[in-house]
Amino acid sequence: MTTQSGKEAESALGVGAVLAWAGILVLWSALVVSCTVLLGRGAYMTVYFAATGEALAEARTGNLLILVGSLGLFIAAVWARLMRVPLWACILVAVPAALVGGLSLFAGATLIPELSYLLAVPIAAAALISVLILARPIRRNPVTIERASSRSDEA
Repeated sequence: MTTQSGKEAESALGVGAVLAWAGILVLWSALVVSCTVLLGRGAYMTVYFAATGEALAEARTGNLLILVGSLGLFIAAVWARLMRVPLWACILVAVPAALVGGLSLFAGATLIPELSYLLAVPIAAAALISVLILARPIRRNPVTIERASSRSDEA
C-alpha cells in the first residue's frame, strides 16, 4: 500500500526525469546548431580571390572552424547513438561534417566545400528533427496524473 506522499514523490520523480530528458535534448540540439553554424562561418572564411597574407590567414582560421564544427557534429552523432537513436539518424547527423569537412580537406582550393554547405544545412536540419523525434530515454517512467474524485474510497 502506497501512501499519498509516496505517490507524490513518484510523480515528482517522473516529472524530474522528463525535465532532465528535455534538458539533454536541448543541449544536444544546441551542439548540432552551433556546430552547423561553425561549419558555415568556416566555409565563409575560406573564400578568397587574391592570395594575400591576410586572406590566407583568414582561410586557415576558417579551416580550423570547419575542423571544430566537424568534430562537434561527429560527437553529436555518437551522443545521438547513446540516446538510442536509430543508426540511420546518427549517420544523418554526421553527413554535414563529412561533406563540408571532407571536401575542405580534399578540395580546399576550390569553391566546392563552400557550395556543399548549402546542401549540408538542410541535411543538418533533417538530422536535428529526426533525432528529436526518435530519441528515447534509457529508462522510461511514465508520469501518471490521477484525477481527484469527489467520492471517498474509505468505504
